Amino acid sequence: MLDKIVMHIPVDASLVDIREDGKYCIFGFDLLDLGLRIGSYDVYKDDEGTVQNRVLNHAYSKLPTSFTRMAFKFFHEGANYPYVELKASPAKILQGHNVYGSDWIEQGALEMLGYLAEAHPTLFGLLAVSETEVKQLDITYSARLRDDIQVEQAIDFIRNMSSRHIRKSTKQVTYKNTVYFGSERAKRFARKVYGKSCEFQAQLAEQVELAKANDKCAQRVVAVMSDPELQQFTKGLLRFETGVKAYALREMNIPTNLFQLIRYQRQNPFFLRNIWVQANREIFKALEGTAMKCTDHDSIFKNLCNVYQTVTPTGRVSVTKARNLFNFYCALESNGTEAMKKRFGKSQYFAQMADLIAAGYSKAFLQNLHIESKNNVIPFIKLVEVNFDQQLPNNFVEPISTFNQRELRIA
Repeated sequence: MLDKIVMHIPVDASLVDIREDGKYCIFGFDLLDLGLRIGSYDVYKDDEGTVQNRVLNHAYSKLPTSFTRMAFKFFHEGANYPYVELKASPAKILQGHNVYGSDWIEQGALEMLGYLAEAHPTLFGLLAVSETEVKQLDITYSARLRDDIQVEQAIDFIRNMSSRHIRKSTKQVTYKNTVYFGSERAKRFARKVYGKSCEFQAQLAEQVELAKANDKCAQRVVAVMSDPELQQFTKGLLRFETGVKAYALREMNIPTNLFQLIRYQRQNPFFLRNIWVQANREIFKALEGTAMKCTDHDSIFKNLCNVYQTVTPTGRVSVTKARNLFNFYCALESNGTEAMKKRFGKSQYFAQMADLIAAGYSKAFLQNLHIESKNNVIPFIKLVEVNFDQQLPNNFVEPISTFNQRELRIA
């Protein structure tokens, strides 16, 4: 899945000049005439007490789309050639979520350009759109694990892994279930591994708060993300995301001009997948020959305590229910379901099973726990197998840009 596009759209060369100090500027241009939210690095009062400003700038802002907003900034002068930067997840702005999505660049790019043109037509008229450069593409594929608990175990396992060419990052994680490799500023690739379900729920909570404040875009996103089938699809997804920089594309003789890149993809429809495989080869090579326990009693007990611990009237933390459930789990692992039904009786057995299911363990997993415990240690590379044929649900339809039939059509 194509999860993010970062593009730079330069100002038309006929409008750009170089000042005496060697910095770029735009002819006959006033930043305040574009309808943007403008700030200043230098605000002062002159001798007559009138407020003046110098060194105006446009801070990063967000443009509305059909769903999530798009990051946008206009760099109008300075040491670098003037340009507009756009950042967005094509999947999010086209369909309201990025649980799964298309590999195709064209429709997402059209959506991004279209909403810029719609929101700021005067600014859009200054730009050389045909010279748009792609600066980064985030490519994401997922492995399907048993459940989110196993995803957390896999992430803990990966967190302690490094290889000859790929080192763990020291960056602080945004979500507790994310592992970064290398630096985000690396000139070729930026890699991370995370559990989708945890990220999805955090994003949904954020959008719900925005929706309560009458944000129309957020309300549409919440309507999409509240779909039970979509939420179920996130369960057990271990996601490998790779940010591919323009430098890496050029090294592979792949065009970075947006429109040339779109034509290149039409001729090479699997090029994003191939880059992802190449970029992550060292990570998967490092995982070869390693093994991981599918179930770990320490993590099971810790999870049950997180779910079922209570505070007594005297302020003491009680884990009695968690401990009893853990004992039931261990007995179920040793003896199997039929023996446990006889030992506990059906009503108590089903009550205990319901509590374990509520703690995140699937019914199928618990029913097969007695069998799985005999083969508890498996090759890690087998556990995190990425199947490219199972990245999308059967009912997936390729999204089409709102602006597909307009003047932004790509030949």
